[in-house]
Amino acid sequence: MSISYRIVENLCYFINKLPGRGVKGLMMDGEGKLRDKDELPRYMKKNGLKAKSFLFDGFFIHCIVSEKVKRHPEKAVIFFPGGGGMARATWLHYDTARRIAHNTGADIYIINYPLAPRHNVRYALDWSEKAYSIFIKKYKPENITFMGDSAGANLLLSLTQRLDMKPRKLIVISPACGLEDGRNRNIRLAMEPYDPILSVEMNDTIAENWCRNVPLNSSDISPEYIDYTGFPEMYFFYGKHELFYPHVLNFLLSLMKKGVHLTQYVKPMCHDWALCSFFPEGREAIRKICHYINK
Repeated sequence: MSISYRIVENLCYFINKLPGRGVKGLMMDGEGKLRDKDELPRYMKKNGLKAKSFLFDGFFIHCIVSEKVKRHPEKAVIFFPGGGGMARATWLHYDTARRIAHNTGADIYIINYPLAPRHNVRYALDWSEKAYSIFIKKYKPENITFMGDSAGANLLLSLTQRLDMKPRKLIVISPACGLEDGRNRNIRLAMEPYDPILSVEMNDTIAENWCRNVPLNSSDISPEYIDYTGFPEMYFFYGKHELFYPHVLNFLLSLMKKGVHLTQYVKPMCHDWALCSFFPEGREAIRKICHYINK
């Protein structure tokens, strides 16, 4: 791993051992801070980007396109940002969307799907399924790529299972695997010291809110229980230092059993490392994502 990444990760480990809530506490405090107006940041309307937003059934969808490269209006990337189902897109998501727009010429849609505590994952899935119907009127499914991280990755996988007209490609970054209670919880507790940013306490909060009234072994929330029959090809990014890493094998086994064409990048790094453009590994991941979209 790069020196810069190792310095930051070790700093997180050190801070987490100090009195107080540490990095994990700060991450947890950020969950649930839902803005009433899910406006596109002003900087996304500059730097060679053209942006617009529209409401769909009460929630914003942002579209950005690059003015620096030749546009490919037949291509769409539908981006489901993570945040535990309780927080909106961050600078990391917008920066990634900007880079993809400039390197692919595709229309990039950032989906502000319904969040907890007002709604749960099934409400978000129903809303996302309805939203997808407007995209397939404008784009052919073979020209659509789904992309998502963390809870957004879980959402796009569950949504893809529901769809008859599935997108051509999936980019899946750090989905939350092994959310079940019992032995799976114990596995996460054992893994927690190795994760610099995520905690089991945070997972419990998400389960109580985002997964409210949904069994944790439901395919609406847990990737291990999805039927991957007929799924499109997938690019998969994950970290060995993630809380959920021990459960990734079950997820991968489910994919292989159904013959999903899979390209995976797994590194000894933290949750969502593939979005961290301030590390060389993150910038390389985004280059690979752009190449995948352009194929």
